[in-house]
Amino acid sequence: MKVLVRGPALTRTGYGEHCRFVLRALRQADDLDIYLIPVNWGESTWIWEENEERRWLDEIIKKTALYQQQSPQYDVSIQVTIPNEWQRMAPVNIGVTAGIETTRVAPVWIHKANEMDKIITISEHSKQTFINTVYEGVDPNSGQKGYLKCVKDIDIVHYPVKHFEPVDLDLNVSTKFNFLTVAQWGPRKNIENTITWFVEEFIDNPNVGLVVKTFARGGSIIDRLDANSKLTHLLKKYSNRQCKVYLLHGDMTDQEMHSLYAHKQIQCLVSLTHGEGFGLPLFEAAYSGLPVLATDWSGHLDFLYKPVKDKKGKEKLRAHFAKVDFNLQPVAQSAVWDGVVEKDSMWAYPQQGSYKMKLREVYKDLGRFKSSAKKLQKWILNTFTKEEQYAQFLLKSLNKKLINVNTKDLPKISIITSVFNGDEFIRPFLEDVTRQTVFEEKCELILINANSPGNEEKVINEYVEKYPNNIVYKKLDKDPGIYGVWNMAVEIATGEYLTNANLDDRKAPDALEKHAKELFVAEDVDLVYADMLITDKPNETWENNSSNGRKYNFPEYSFNNLKMVNMPHASPMWRKSLHNSYGLFDSKYKSAGDWEMWLRAAAQGSKFMKVKTPLGLYYFNPTGISTNPENFSWKREEEQEIYSKYEETEIEL
Repeated sequence: MKVLVRGPALTRTGYGEHCRFVLRALRQADDLDIYLIPVNWGESTWIWEENEERRWLDEIIKKTALYQQQSPQYDVSIQVTIPNEWQRMAPVNIGVTAGIETTRVAPVWIHKANEMDKIITISEHSKQTFINTVYEGVDPNSGQKGYLKCVKDIDIVHYPVKHFEPVDLDLNVSTKFNFLTVAQWGPRKNIENTITWFVEEFIDNPNVGLVVKTFARGGSIIDRLDANSKLTHLLKKYSNRQCKVYLLHGDMTDQEMHSLYAHKQIQCLVSLTHGEGFGLPLFEAAYSGLPVLATDWSGHLDFLYKPVKDKKGKEKLRAHFAKVDFNLQPVAQSAVWDGVVEKDSMWAYPQQGSYKMKLREVYKDLGRFKSSAKKLQKWILNTFTKEEQYAQFLLKSLNKKLINVNTKDLPKISIITSVFNGDEFIRPFLEDVTRQTVFEEKCELILINANSPGNEEKVINEYVEKYPNNIVYKKLDKDPGIYGVWNMAVEIATGEYLTNANLDDRKAPDALEKHAKELFVAEDVDLVYADMLITDKPNETWENNSSNGRKYNFPEYSFNNLKMVNMPHASPMWRKSLHNSYGLFDSKYKSAGDWEMWLRAAAQGSKFMKVKTPLGLYYFNPTGISTNPENFSWKREEEQEIYSKYEETEIEL
């Protein structure tokens, strides 16, 4: 199925994150051919991190650009934008929007929504605003009354939580108790009142601060100067204030933002928003365990109200944040946006007295709000998992059911590694393997030292001591060859699943988990494999490497494809039972014995499957067995012998 996504996938905006969420969800399905048309989003900045996801985005953008020149035919379009921009681009068209932050959507939104086959939005507030907006009119020809309303199905799929290791942030703030606000400087976020009412409440308190993380049009120096000028002007009339207000400006990575929410000098996130489609900063703060103080209206209530049971066992929703009372009134004239924010729509106006009272309560009784925030955090982390939200999106958009596998249900994985002349690679290799998401819980690393002349053992022993329940180390007196080592490891292995890990290659942190889950679900498959990025530099990592998108782009499995190329290559995971049926590796081979093993099994009916996502980093080692030019002659002879052995073999589909 060819799926076209259109949206601001490369921008550092709410819609940009929404578009990337959609793309991440689609990547979970094995049978989708994904295309992407990126669009701009105002004057926003662009994501700049060099990582696997960005390389993948660039790759599918290039693929789309080429396909667009060939009279493209897509099966489904998914358009992640404001509804004004929705259009029919495929037989099935799905509009994805954060919705509106007011009480009413524009007529053009309803017209465009009714052109779609389905609508997916981000919150109950956004859904209900679509449903409840009705325009009455009169047909100029017949004189009869008519009604314009949305008649298409609307589903809700929330954002998922993210997990990051915190990094040290030097906020350069002198106060120990600090509120934080994260908002673009504009009418809807109500940032002026957020700041001035804070100052009025704590004007005589030198121990309290407000960190203002803001921007107007991006992260430029000019924008910073503009933000600083606005803040200075706002505070000018409070020349006698003792409380502190700090400006935090500029692009921050997701990891840095999550570290900000977890910073020991940040006690509470505050937001006097007039309305939210969802409220991503509020969500991130809440699942980071930070107390939240916010307007009690619109999209963020989906995650700030947590279900609890009363004494009779009846479940109801209860606020787990400091609620600011509000009045619903018409939107400010400065916020009216033709075709988006209607002049006759309303949004919330937080009450000054309520805000100041909640600021005092949080300051004086932080422990109570922290306790409530921790309960909310636990619920959000369990409810809004990426697995659940990806599955929900696939189900509600494409009616595809994604099978979620709990890592606790996975069988044990034995990792086979031959150690020889690996001094340069051994420590980075062990660091890479032991950081696998399922290593301590599910993995057994079998290291067999093939009488190496190197000094790898000292480093190995460090890790054996660190992971005594996960690492098996054996040193041989004689080198039996790579496949002799692998056969020993197969016989030693106690795992139901096997995989090999070369000293000079690296893996995505969740590579083994993803391989194992694919194998677990596909019960009729004996082996899974994935593409690998290619690097010419040793000891790079999955997150930071110089592959620039260069990779082994292996074909989907078929026996004929396997005869032409060893698709499992350096990234297979297979069932140990495969060896019970088809034997061990042929140890006479020096480089292509794994290819012969896979051909032998496949020729007798064993099934393989490709994992769609690249999961490894292959180092094109100039001195490696299979990559050293000096070995090409005998390597070619091995491969020719194996090909001839299976050339005439055909299997029934």
